[in-house]
Amino acid sequence: MIHSLKRHRVPRSLQFGGVAAALAMGAALMPGSALAGPIALVLDKSENIDVSAFAELMPGDVVDLGSSGHIDLLDYAACQEVRVKSGVLSVSSSGFELEGGEQEVLRDGNCLQAESGSASQEADKGLTVTLRGLTLDNKKAASLMLRFDDKLREEYDTVFVSFEGGEPKRFDVLDNILTDMPERETEDEAVDVELFLQGKAPDYGVVMRKFTIDPDQVGRKTAVVIVK
Repeated sequence: MIHSLKRHRVPRSLQFGGVAAALAMGAALMPGSALAGPIALVLDKSENIDVSAFAELMPGDVVDLGSSGHIDLLDYAACQEVRVKSGVLSVSSSGFELEGGEQEVLRDGNCLQAESGSASQEADKGLTVTLRGLTLDNKKAASLMLRFDDKLREEYDTVFVSFEGGEPKRFDVLDNILTDMPERETEDEAVDVELFLQGKAPDYGVVMRKFTIDPDQVGRKTAVVIVK
């Protein structure tokens, strides 16, 4: 589902207290270059692979998958979920390379991106949310993980997350956020999500991004969305 990007005044409920702090979990960083950004996010892995789920792979990282191991990655540049099987995975600033193994694209990733028109009379082009892919009956989305790109982290310092128009949950730092989905009648019921991004400048106001998570199309217990 695609919605428009809107700029709002800061809602009174967001300006003042009364919003309970939600659980925030920053994804663990892998050892690597401090000068380059992360290349991919580990979504899942087989046993005995020396990485953690939801860790970000950085340039310089090397992962030995052995003869039968695998990891599932969210490739940030391509916004695709990729399964890498066996061999040795090496990460550089230009991406990752696999020696002695094979990889396949599982599905498009969930990327939320906005492009605004430059002319005043040109409306915002809106948001692109990709939610295509495999449907696995035993893997419903029970939680939502948000990853904000570097540009957003520079411009905003607070995000409020609201499910189904409910009370927003406040996160003080734009880091990778993991939060539970709201309770619903059936596990495969779609969930509407609103993000209110509050700028670092006090007079900047709030930018809203709105999207829908469809658990049937996520294919994993955690829906990961890249916000740009």
